[in-house]
Order: sequence, then C-alpha cells, then structure tokens
Amino acid sequence: MLTKKLAEDIVHQTMLRLRHNINVISPTGVILASGDKMRVEDIHEGAVYVAQTKNTLIINEDNIELYPNTRPGINMPIMYQDEVVGVIGITGDSEDMLEIANLVQLTTEIMTHQALVESKSEWQRKNNDYIFEALVHGSKLDATLNKRIQKLPFSLIAPFQVILVSLHETSYLENTIPFFFEDLFYRQPILAGHSQLQEYYILLTHCQEQSRQSIIKALRKKKQKLPSLQIGIGPVVQQLSLLPYSYQGARTALEFANVHNEITFFEDVELFSLFKHRESEEVQAFHHRILKNINAKQLETLQSFFDCNLQLKLCAQQLNIHRHTLTYRLNKIRELTGYDPQYFEDAVILQMACTLRTL
Repeated sequence: MLTKKLAEDIVHQTMLRLRHNINVISPTGVILASGDKMRVEDIHEGAVYVAQTKNTLIINEDNIELYPNTRPGINMPIMYQDEVVGVIGITGDSEDMLEIANLVQLTTEIMTHQALVESKSEWQRKNNDYIFEALVHGSKLDATLNKRIQKLPFSLIAPFQVILVSLHETSYLENTIPFFFEDLFYRQPILAGHSQLQEYYILLTHCQEQSRQSIIKALRKKKQKLPSLQIGIGPVVQQLSLLPYSYQGARTALEFANVHNEITFFEDVELFSLFKHRESEEVQAFHHRILKNINAKQLETLQSFFDCNLQLKLCAQQLNIHRHTLTYRLNKIRELTGYDPQYFEDAVILQMACTLRTL
C-alpha cells in the first residue's frame, strides 16, 4: 500500500524540517526511501519487529546487536485503518528525538492517509467512468463489468436517468464541478464524473420523483451562478439495457441547451431528435426555403413568439413592443414565408425551421 514515490515524498518533506536522517520502510523490512541513498532497498530488521508488533522500537547501543544492519534511532509504525502499512525511522540519539518522534509519526500517518484516500478515490472515479461508458454504449453485462459494478457503494436499481452537463469556462471553474457533484450527491446512489472535454455525466439510479426534482433544482441554482453551464436531461428508463436511449436523449437535449442556454429535457425536443442528419442537404434546404426571406429582427420576433407559447400579450411584453406592432411583424412573416405563425400547423413548421437553423 505504501509506494516508493510516497515514501520518497515523506522523506523529503520530513527532512526539510529535521536535522536527522529519515527512513521509510515497508512492512516486510525493505527500506523504500532514505536520506542516506545507500541504504535504499536494504533490509531493516528493526522495522520487521515494529511491523509485527505495532510497537515503537528504540535502537541504541544496548540492543543494536539484536537488529543487524541497523543504526541507533527510533522506529515507529505507520498506521492506516488499524493496519501497519509501513515504518518510519529516525536515525540518531533517541534521547534527542523523543520530543519530536510522535509529531513525525503523526505527520507521516496524515500524509499516508491523504495519499491512500486520494488513490482510492481516483480508482473509484475511474471505475465509475468505466461503468458509465460501458452501460450507455450498450456493452453486455459480462463478468468483468459485473465485478466492477459490485465494487460500487450502492446497487444499480431502476428507474435510471442520464443527465449531461457542459461548461465553457476557465479551468478554475471547471475544477469546481466535481466538488459540486460530491457535495450534491453525497451518499446518494448516483454515478457522476467527467466524460469528455468540458462535459460531465450524472447517472441517477433508483431515482424517485422527489429526489430527482431536488437534484434538478440544485443544478438550476448552479446554472444561475455559472451562465455558461448547459444541462441536458435524458428520459427516465426502467432497465439498464435502455440506458443508451437515456444517454442519447440527454445528448440531444444538451445540443438544444447549448442553443437556448437553458436546462433542456429530452421530452421537450424529442420531435427534433427525429432529424438524425441535421446537417444533411435536405434539412439545410428545408430551413433555408422557409426562412430565406426574413431578417434577424423577424427571426428574433418569431423565436420569442414560440418561447411565449404563441401568446401575443406576453410576447409583446417580452419584446417591449406594442401588441399591434407584434401583430404587424407576424403578418409580415406570413407574407414572406407563406406560413402563418398564429396558425398551429404553420407554427410547427416555422418552429422546426428556426430550431434546425440554429443547430
């Protein structure tokens, strides 16, 4: 558990503050790192005793013959979760070091604990990413994948839902997202991680409506602080095998979130997801044919009218214009396009053209 790199870091950091040589030794007695480079990889018999008994050992002139290849000093166990993961040794007259020995031991255990916890957390993050990528891309639940799933701190229980989050900000703000997830999902059956450049995933499991709404509310609040945060929410599914559908739905929703700059649910844009090849000549020709004669102001008016659910009064207020002015603009759009925004079937065609044009 105690790596050579960690041992070298402990020796380096400790010897910056002490005038004594430091040895970091494995539980089997192998010196992993030392201020005296010549002793690295030697066997330290005193450390073997410390590892076996979990007791501090002081080596001096009276007992040094019992521990071959050692020097006078204090050797103390490095404990992690009630196990000896190594031994820290301070070379020198033990009487001079008694006051600092416990502090050195405590500092070493803190450094070891932090490094091992970070290593475990990093492994867990990689395991989460592996499981998520496998499930959303339709991999079979073979022995390898099942073994990884079993190492999760919770069971994968339906219903499931995928949420994708992207952030186009500085690296400092990007680094805050994983910590935000950790706080938000603390002890909840949720997988979350970094899936692509500037993109993060959230996989809700056993997602009941109340907890789901609570998470969405927290994401909405986070977006208010980070306007460039875009959130796409996929459909709820009842089987692990259907996670690719939820994932693709979240990806489609995220595309529209990037356009409209708001939290987007797949159900709200499902119709547009039917256009599998939005960059095809047919799609390009469609929205060009419908919108080619109208200008930017008219496009803005049209989009606002759709955002207001075809309500004239509300749209006029949003655009800060008189209702008659809005009606004039909508009539002008009808003349230029051949489609009436106030007529349902025509409005559907115009909205599709507007949306596909911005993707």
